[in-house]
Amino acid sequence: QHYYITNNLRLEMNSLQVCCGEFIRIILFVLNFIFWAAGGVILGVGIYVKVQLEDLKHIEVSHDTLQTSALFLISLGCIVFVVGLLGCCGSLTQNRCMLLLYFSLVTLIFIGEIALAIAVYANKDSVTKSIKEQFGDCMDKYNNQTEPICQDTIDTLQSVLKCCGVEGPSDWSAPGRNYTAPPTSCCKDNATCDYPSAYQEGCYPTINTFVNTNAKYIGFGVLGVAIVELLGMALACYLRTYIMKRDEYEPYTV
Repeated sequence: QHYYITNNLRLEMNSLQVCCGEFIRIILFVLNFIFWAAGGVILGVGIYVKVQLEDLKHIEVSHDTLQTSALFLISLGCIVFVVGLLGCCGSLTQNRCMLLLYFSLVTLIFIGEIALAIAVYANKDSVTKSIKEQFGDCMDKYNNQTEPICQDTIDTLQSVLKCCGVEGPSDWSAPGRNYTAPPTSCCKDNATCDYPSAYQEGCYPTINTFVNTNAKYIGFGVLGVAIVELLGMALACYLRTYIMKRDEYEPYTV
């Protein structure tokens, strides 16, 4: 289906409406083309990490963490890719069904993000407490061979964040654990490690400091994503309305 702005249409519709409609269509296409391309890149990176897991052993991240990250990137890439593709095709072909589906998907994602943000903010104290408890529980199971994910997770966090224990290295010598030395992931030199040479900052304070320090940047990032989503919804809604109004004057045939 291809539409052309004829003299009849220009007479029936306000010229400003026609110009706005075509301009909005181009902006929506460009915006979603960027999303489509970004989704493809994210998807590609996720697939690469998933396929090359064995070749990424030199990175200071556990195998399970890499695998989880790969699956997350693949899922995120698929969602962004599909939404961007719908927006591109809907604006390019001016298909009302595609635009409606695009608007619905973006709306659902937007509502889900708002709900998640409210839930996390409302339960931030319980979330914080749960993180500390889970970390402490994993420390208790550090040498448990039936749950290797605990050791991988703790080693990854301590190596990447350069921290040790929940509140500090002394957590490893607390009653019930009684480690003569903290894990090698607590030190810069992973070959040997002892309490004096271990990172003195605990992982929980490190994460807390990072979040508090970068809270405004995280907030700006979330706000930016929300604005882009609202812009996409508004553009799709306007373009669909414009197409419906235009079709009243020039019914199309397949």
